[in-house]
This record gives sequence, C-alpha cells and structure tokens, in this order.
Amino acid sequence: MAMLLAGCAPWWPPATLLDRADRLVQKGDYASAVRTYDELLAKYPDDPSARRALVSRDAVAGLLAARADIVRLREELASRDGELNRLRQELERLREDLENLKRLDLRDERRRK
Repeated sequence: MAMLLAGCAPWWPPATLLDRADRLVQKGDYASAVRTYDELLAKYPDDPSARRALVSRDAVAGLLAARADIVRLREELASRDGELNRLRQELERLREDLENLKRLDLRDERRRK
C-alpha cells in the first residue's frame, strides 16, 4: 500500500493545483487562477497536467488582457467623446461667428449702395 501511495504522490499536488486554478476560473478570480497555473507550471513543468495548465493559463491570461484592453478603450472613448463635444461646441460658436460676419458684411454692402 505504501508503495502505491508513494507512486501516486507526485501526481497529487499538480492535480490539486490544477483543480484549484480551475475553481478560481469558475469563480471569476482570473488573476489568482493565472498565478495558480503559473505555480503548477513552475513546480511541475514535466507533469502530464502541465500542458493543460499552460493552455488554460494562456486562455485566462488572454481574457485578462482583453478585459484590460476593454477598460483602456472605454476610457479612451470617453476621452474622445469629451473632445468631440468640445469640438462641436467650438464648431457651433464658429458658425455663429460666421453668421454674424455675414450679417455685418451684408449691412456694410447696403450702406455702400
């Protein structure tokens, strides 16, 4: 029995780490899941579960990167919306100025005639 357990001992910790990482993914704690996958890969790089851990880690890390990009792009969009609104206000002011100049020009033309 001891030989059987001793033979299985190297397999248990990677499976535990893999299960923990998978549970963290299910909970939505992606950053902790990536750290747990990294821990498994660092401690047990030659374990058969390492390949799946690597694939899962890369997928979750890609998800985190995509989420960070979405946050950054939303902030950029909000900034550009603010700039667009400022430019629209300036355009409206310039149109009003142009209309005023046209009225003044028309008035001056009438005076000259």
